Amino acid sequence: MTTLAHRIVRQHGFLVALVSGLVVLAVSLVQNVLNAVITQLTFLGSSNVPAWQWWAGYATQFVTIAVPLVIGVVLSLWFIAPIGPDLHIAHVITRSVLATAVGGALIFAVNLVTNGFSLVTNGLMGQIRIPARAGEQFLQALGYSASIAGGQFLTVAPLVILVGVLARMWLERHPSEHEIVGIVDAA
Repeated sequence: MTTLAHRIVRQHGFLVALVSGLVVLAVSLVQNVLNAVITQLTFLGSSNVPAWQWWAGYATQFVTIAVPLVIGVVLSLWFIAPIGPDLHIAHVITRSVLATAVGGALIFAVNLVTNGFSLVTNGLMGQIRIPARAGEQFLQALGYSASIAGGQFLTVAPLVILVGVLARMWLERHPSEHEIVGIVDAA
């Protein structure tokens, strides 16, 4: 590993935040695959769309929703508001909800960028041209991105709260040598 990677891993609370984020990612991946299988079985024999296009759609959804969510959760639980063994359960829940909100904000940003990119290129192999209805389409992209981010926030918040409570329980049994503090604690 490089020295930068060593410094990051040795930061207080990084591994707990990373493992918490990986648990959320694993559950999201399992949910995505099960959703894809159920959808495939629902449309079995009645759809003209090849199966690979369905799976490509689910892979895109995973990359634009689950990955930004997990990055936000890890950043929040590591840098902004880490969970420590001495926190009350209400603080753990609040910090978990904050982590979900940070992930939701990243989902919003990623979806807005991807929708904006498809708006500007208009789906044509990289030819950039702005259509006459660009303002209306941009507002639709804002609404769509907000809808996706809000829906994911509501869907994933219980999972992140559960992961936060489990992380606190683990930290109670395996205390850290150093105090785990974040931006919220320093303010």
